[in-house]
Amino acid sequence: MWFAEAGWSTSGRYLYKPDNRVTCCPQYTIRLDVTKFKMSRSQKRAMRQMNEFLATGKRPVCGIKEEDAPVEMNLKGSGSQSEQSKKNLKSHEVSTKKMKDADRPVLTKKEIRNKKFEEKCRQKNLDPDVVRTERRQKDAARQRTIQSYIDEARPDWKHKLEVKLVSLGGDEFGTRDNESFELYKNYQHTIHKDEDCRLAGFRRFLCDSPLKKEQRGGIELGSFHLWFLLDDKLIAVCVVDILPKCFSAKYMYYNPEYSFLSLGTYTALREIEQTQRLHAIYSNLKYYYMGYYIHSCPKMRYKAKFRPSDLLCDQSFRWVDFNSCRDLLDGSTCSNGFSEFCPGAPRPASPVVDTLLVFSNGSITTLSDALTEIPEAAENEQFLANVRDLAHLVGPDLSRVVYYFNELNS
Repeated sequence: MWFAEAGWSTSGRYLYKPDNRVTCCPQYTIRLDVTKFKMSRSQKRAMRQMNEFLATGKRPVCGIKEEDAPVEMNLKGSGSQSEQSKKNLKSHEVSTKKMKDADRPVLTKKEIRNKKFEEKCRQKNLDPDVVRTERRQKDAARQRTIQSYIDEARPDWKHKLEVKLVSLGGDEFGTRDNESFELYKNYQHTIHKDEDCRLAGFRRFLCDSPLKKEQRGGIELGSFHLWFLLDDKLIAVCVVDILPKCFSAKYMYYNPEYSFLSLGTYTALREIEQTQRLHAIYSNLKYYYMGYYIHSCPKMRYKAKFRPSDLLCDQSFRWVDFNSCRDLLDGSTCSNGFSEFCPGAPRPASPVVDTLLVFSNGSITTLSDALTEIPEAAENEQFLANVRDLAHLVGPDLSRVVYYFNELNS
């Protein structure tokens, strides 16, 4: 779990972490506390439209917008500002000028509404704070949950949707191996224009995992595929890891013929529901990890619409509210758009690499002892530099795992 909390991810059996200071598109780990999640209007519409399709077979008239417009970043050395930026700047100057005029105080629309509301409360001899509290309680009672939409399903509906969590490599998993690959191949070809999809590559990428199955707190940990079966036909697959503290979404592929169902949003909501269900059994597991957030990529920005979400600061390893991070990302002066979310916060000190536990020639020992036994590794400056880089990327706690280096194993 520590690797996920330090910004690492998996691809097949490999663990990796982008070097955000030098990569062209900085990637930040994003997570959601599912105990605080509330659906937006568009997310509710995705659930409602799916139910309407299942009940009647009719396609929704208007789908869900799952991508944002490209980001205009304030990069160092960039040319002139965009027209929109100029308009925003002009608007800000006008607002500032008005605010400086003491004789013409400018109220925002929200302030005007609050002022009118408080005036009505005084006329009725009501306490505005008490009224606000009662309204919040009523709103909370009316708040729809993902489960409430799932529970609407009826036997007489035209279509049946089954969502099934299947353990990687199990007997049931093998029953749809070919169907899943054909779905992936169709998705890659249609969406990503990939003409060279092979079964071996599919299995390495999405069916292999470094995780071992484990039971904890009444739930099974490990790697899974989340199947979406429409009338017993596979239309979408989510590749996920269930870890002690989080449900981690790795990849999703679907049948493009069903794009009208906003499957990106819908499958994410069902993953959140799965996380909430697991949390009810094992309270330590309450986070939904959505992989990496890329601020400059419109296809990735939908992840921030699942609120309230946090991004991981690449420097301090602290989690920061997305809204605060967005302002820093929008104002980044780095050539690639990189930003630290806790400016000035110290990076946790990495332990002395000599104490790193390594596997060397059949046994587990410290790096210091291994280097004593293998002088050629101790004299390999590039190897030692790579070890120091690894320690920096992993962060302050290197003691939870044992590391394997080719240089220490003949």
